[in-house]
Amino acid sequence: MPVVTITDVASRVGVSVATISRFLSGGNVREEKKIRSVIQELNYRPNIAARNLKSGRSATVAIIVPDISNPFFAAIVRGAEKASGDSLMAAIVNTDSNSEREINALANLYGRVDGAIFVPTKESDHKNGLSHFGRPIVFVDRYLQKEKKYDTVLADNARGAELAVEHFASEGHTKIAIISGPLDSTPGRQREEGFRKALDNSKIGANPNYVIVSDFTQAGGYAAMNQLLDLAEPPTAVFSSNNLMTYGALNALKDRGVRVPSDISFIGFDDFELSTLISPKITVINRDAEAQGAEAMRALMWRLENMDSKISKHSVIPVNLIKRESVTIPRTWDLQNSHKVKERQSQTSDHSNNKEKVNE
Repeated sequence: MPVVTITDVASRVGVSVATISRFLSGGNVREEKKIRSVIQELNYRPNIAARNLKSGRSATVAIIVPDISNPFFAAIVRGAEKASGDSLMAAIVNTDSNSEREINALANLYGRVDGAIFVPTKESDHKNGLSHFGRPIVFVDRYLQKEKKYDTVLADNARGAELAVEHFASEGHTKIAIISGPLDSTPGRQREEGFRKALDNSKIGANPNYVIVSDFTQAGGYAAMNQLLDLAEPPTAVFSSNNLMTYGALNALKDRGVRVPSDISFIGFDDFELSTLISPKITVINRDAEAQGAEAMRALMWRLENMDSKISKHSVIPVNLIKRESVTIPRTWDLQNSHKVKERQSQTSDHSNNKEKVNE
């Protein structure tokens, strides 16, 4: 079987070889849909090695994430890899939420990749590392206020929090709490700002006791929920700012014998696999993490073809509310009773020797 060449593809599409080459390099072309169809029909495989030798590029980009085991970051990677198609190879770097490892990764990747998609743990530790890296970087889920020249792809974090508060308020809740992420991170800060804005717009106002700043971890969500339950007047509705804190918060509620939504209504930010498998099914603010990753890859590919452009591109991915079973009208419940429920559960557990943990 003869080898299919780029000339064959161009001839079948009816465009120049230069147009096909521009498409394969991630550039924008009007005939994109037809080119994709013909490439698939002819089973064309571009000679990446030859193209790289000519261009002086590696055709490899890095995707640097804090925790690849987190479903959100894994989805970003999937979306980015899908968007790259046959044009680029992706090197996945997991930093375990360690800023020093992130800085070392940037240093070690210098000269080995053409650019990077980067989700840093913190937003203030990388000025020197970024300047030494010297290649295009697209930030996902983070906006570096002191480094505005970089392209970014964010979710509409503030709007997500507003949707959660508006839904609670529509059910009659006024005692609404947030388990927030760190305020020195873009998503934590923007979601907390959206939460306060929505409460002000609803004429409810934020109760300082109902704003708990945590750390985007499961343990942090567990501790924050217990802090809310220990208040003399606990909230009737809680918004959790990310999926890991949602896991922890729901475990705390179960350990305390507090029922969702009978005692507390609950909304989490980010849809997650267990949200429809546990009972009740959890109402969530959904963002398309794969779409964020794909948009980041497209932005990086565009930047690689437009290195001289001084215009930074900032994309915002929309969010939406998915209503399920974890929100209802507010009810008065007795915190002391929740302690009694916990004691009864403990006695039953001791008697049966059943130490099964809450499903996460």
